[in-house]
Amino acid sequence: MRRIGLCVSLLITVLAMGACESEAQTFADRDHKSVKQTAAKPMTNKKKQDFQTLASDMQLAIVFSSMIHLSEAFDYGIGNPEYFVRSSMTEEKADIAKENLESIQLENKPLRKQNSEAFALLQKTRNHEMSREETQLLKENRDAFFEVTDSMIKLISQVTPKNAKKTRLQLDQLKKQYTQYSAESINIMNSIVKKQGADKASFERHLEALLQKQPGQPVLSELN
Repeated sequence: MRRIGLCVSLLITVLAMGACESEAQTFADRDHKSVKQTAAKPMTNKKKQDFQTLASDMQLAIVFSSMIHLSEAFDYGIGNPEYFVRSSMTEEKADIAKENLESIQLENKPLRKQNSEAFALLQKTRNHEMSREETQLLKENRDAFFEVTDSMIKLISQVTPKNAKKTRLQLDQLKKQYTQYSAESINIMNSIVKKQGADKASFERHLEALLQKQPGQPVLSELN
């Protein structure tokens, strides 16, 4: 599988350092199952925890790990079919690109639900009032991110040998926007951590641990 955007290790480094890279991450291999496993699982009633009783650093780590996993799902889900789109394509190659797009098309709605759940929890964080402005900026950023992913999915789903050159040019522009919004979201997350006064070292440990959880292992579904 091919991917676009920022890798998880870079995301951890960016949050730890309070800085952000804006370059696209090189493509890496991964299979379709990983894309499907990354999406959030339905809410369940067992082993519920009260989110509001958790420490601020843990609250933010849970919210942001969910958003980062979400971005990673789009990295892989769009990255692979996008890689196959060329300025000159045969009908067979166009079909391959579309086939590789099927996973993210199926997961689009569940991932959007995951994003909404993460924002709902962010508004319940212990020191939410201290980062209200940054939270709004993050929401606007993620809305723009989804607009770009929708545009990329639509372009790839409609690629043909006849429109391949135009599609490739449009995807190149959208990739720049995609990477920009991914980078900006990490900067905003970092600002929220600072504004809420969370323990930075503890937050980083929790975030790294959550990002290393088995793909598909629920986090939000274990919380009220």
